[in-house]
Amino acid sequence: MRKRTIAGWCVFAVTLGVVSVVGSARAEITGCSPKVDNFVLFVDQSGSMYQTPKDAKEVKEVSVKKVLSQMNDQIPQLGYKGGLTLFAPFATKVPVAPYSRPVMGAGITSIPDDQPVYWRMTPMGQGLGDLNGVLAGLHGKTAVVMFSDGEQNEGPDPVATAQQLVAAHPDLCIHVVSFADSAYGIWVNLRVSSAGKGCRYADGPGLLADAGKMEQFVRDVFCGAAAAKQKIVLRGVNFDFDKAVIRADGKPVLDAAIQTLKEQPDVRVSVEGHTDSVGSDAYNQRLSERRAQAVADYLAAGGIARSRMSARGYGESKPVASNATDDGRAQNRRVELGVISK
Repeated sequence: MRKRTIAGWCVFAVTLGVVSVVGSARAEITGCSPKVDNFVLFVDQSGSMYQTPKDAKEVKEVSVKKVLSQMNDQIPQLGYKGGLTLFAPFATKVPVAPYSRPVMGAGITSIPDDQPVYWRMTPMGQGLGDLNGVLAGLHGKTAVVMFSDGEQNEGPDPVATAQQLVAAHPDLCIHVVSFADSAYGIWVNLRVSSAGKGCRYADGPGLLADAGKMEQFVRDVFCGAAAAKQKIVLRGVNFDFDKAVIRADGKPVLDAAIQTLKEQPDVRVSVEGHTDSVGSDAYNQRLSERRAQAVADYLAAGGIARSRMSARGYGESKPVASNATDDGRAQNRRVELGVISK
């Protein structure tokens, strides 16, 4: 492994406001609104990650899996799309899809605890470059959380590649959880996290040792301002063309909304339906009303009182994307949820 010495370098939702602790596990972070639309947990599986640092009791990758598991327990279920990807070599463990804690947990568990160390190269820059293929299909703000020791001995410069990635995807932030045990690795990881504006850098072993630091990191990456005064878009609650039937990929988002509303019985919400521009104004108005009513019916079936909801359709009058493309029209066929009062 190549190492350098750097001179002077020091080696939808309104929710409950309390995080409970059960043993060593911590409950889901609460009291925040979604800061991003998508996230990718991006894990280095190069040979150096399967070495045991000095004064440590386990290989780095085992520690990474512990951080990932704790993080997965705390990520709020606010309608994100989430995935798990490895690099060096590049591999997808969990494709980006509506976030499911059990599915993500199974993906984390499947990361090998032990792999060969020797004769394995570390193409960190190439791994970052390969993320382009994952990011190309995502819409909205995306957080990549990279877990790495910052070592690189083959391929393009990882710092330059991270900068190019952010330039190509302006709504991207690359956060870094560092398991570096060299000055060079720390330097690389810090520079990668600095490629985007406001991205976070955290010491991985430090997150394991301090539950407060872990909670703050999760909040910094996933949580925006308190949601009580905001409109919350239920990401993933979209509809097929000319349909008002809730799709399977929208049900986990609505189930999370039901749970949140049960925890906050004083919150009232507006359910707002929308369409694309295909069809007459009158037809789209009726279709948007049916979509809003379908979501309201789903919430009611889950135990949310009708008196806490108002359902209204806006037809095609409030697009969030261009109606000139198939993708834009698909984004416009949606339902949004707004907080009326608390």
